[in-house]
Amino acid sequence: MSDQRPATGWAKTRSAASIGAMLALLAAASYATVNALLRSVAADVDPFAGSLIRQLPLLVIASVALLILRPPALRPRSAEFIGAKWVGVLMVAGVISFLVGNVLLFSGLDWVGLAVATAASQGGIVIGGTLISALVLREPPNRWQMAGVAIVAAGLTVVALPGFGSIQAGFVAVLGFLFSFGAGVCYTISNAASRTVQRRPRMFITALAMTNFGGVIALVITVAVRSGGRFDLVYSALTPSQILVLVLAGTVNAVALASITLAVRFTTVTAVSALSSMVIVFGIIIAWLVFHEEIAAAVIIGAAIIIAGVLVAQKRPTDRVQPVGEPPLNFPNTINPTTDAFQAMEEGRK
Repeated sequence: MSDQRPATGWAKTRSAASIGAMLALLAAASYATVNALLRSVAADVDPFAGSLIRQLPLLVIASVALLILRPPALRPRSAEFIGAKWVGVLMVAGVISFLVGNVLLFSGLDWVGLAVATAASQGGIVIGGTLISALVLREPPNRWQMAGVAIVAAGLTVVALPGFGSIQAGFVAVLGFLFSFGAGVCYTISNAASRTVQRRPRMFITALAMTNFGGVIALVITVAVRSGGRFDLVYSALTPSQILVLVLAGTVNAVALASITLAVRFTTVTAVSALSSMVIVFGIIIAWLVFHEEIAAAVIIGAAIIIAGVLVAQKRPTDRVQPVGEPPLNFPNTINPTTDAFQAMEEGRK
């Protein structure tokens, strides 16, 4: 019996990681869909006001879920209360992701253009997620993940090559690239916070709601400051069709955020970050199939490299030997695939 225990734990980890990978892919496909929906309205909508509208569907869903479920993790008198510190950490993570990340990305878009800024931000997610996973969460990537991250970064560089031709070299270009890369790092910080909190069971709704609340509060304040408190002037210029597109994009965005929040419960931030680069691939497919765009050869080659890197990053070491001593508090080490995984998926549906 003792010889079978390591293999059983290894199998549980693989099962959890597979669930996390599927959720991360769903999030990537959802984000690509959001980007496609926003193409028709992005030029006419204030970026911060648009970001705020996109968060509203999730705000409604999360609020209703909290009212119905009343999670013990947010009840101060409950033994499962995560504490004011972690509530604050989740909300600050939401501010960094939805506000600071957007400010950096919008600046990058102005200075280096869409192709380079998008590739740089995805590079920030992949590389930043790997570093945060290793240094902060103490979940160092294995050798396959390191190789996969390097390949994905190379693929992102190739995808961005056509965009470099339209950029004038100089300090502003370097700053735009760094800002876009920093935006990606900001986006992955909320994943790290969610991963940390969800090492306890039944924390999905708590993590999702608190990061959303933090981001919404920050965006409301930002829009109010930029408009002098005149929200009516910000949104009165929008047509009903534009509002409908933004709300629809927000609904799909809620699916993306819920999926990626749940994904980091099942697998590491490094694995999720590598899979997030598939946003580029799904975006290329949508641009070709839906918008009938001609895709440059370099972009196709870069997309193929990204896919290869993602596949390499998902490969797991064949060594099943468990480390000696008590393992760190980590969800995949404690998951019961027949109960906890099912319960987590049920929470995701709610």
